[in-house]
Amino acid sequence: MSQSKIALYYRFAPVADPEAVRLWQHALAERWGLTGRIIVAPHGINGTVGGPIDAVKQYVKTTRTYPPFAGLEVKWSDGSAEDFPRLSVKVRPELVAFDVPGEVTVTADGVQDTGTHLAPEALHRLVAEK
Repeated sequence: MSQSKIALYYRFAPVADPEAVRLWQHALAERWGLTGRIIVAPHGINGTVGGPIDAVKQYVKTTRTYPPFAGLEVKWSDGSAEDFPRLSVKVRPELVAFDVPGEVTVTADGVQDTGTHLAPEALHRLVAEK
């Protein structure tokens, strides 16, 4: 019996035609017998899919062939397609709901003009000052 796994992933990257990517992702997941939830937006992709490990690996490998998703990072979890009632692939205006779809800029390098990255020590100092 084949081992089952769940793949959790997201990738901020510009997607020129989210509807075309949605159709491709639906066909791809369906082809491999996967279930779960996939969101495609102009800013990238976010998904959680489950099924036999070989099928999930093929899905991830094929998804990474699309240049904006080449750097897709995946977290693996125990589980299977039975953990999800069905396959849902939708287009949304934002990958993460900030309610500012026109104000978020995403390039091949990811989300632009975000907050300043703080090292752990700087974060602790900032919290202590507040």
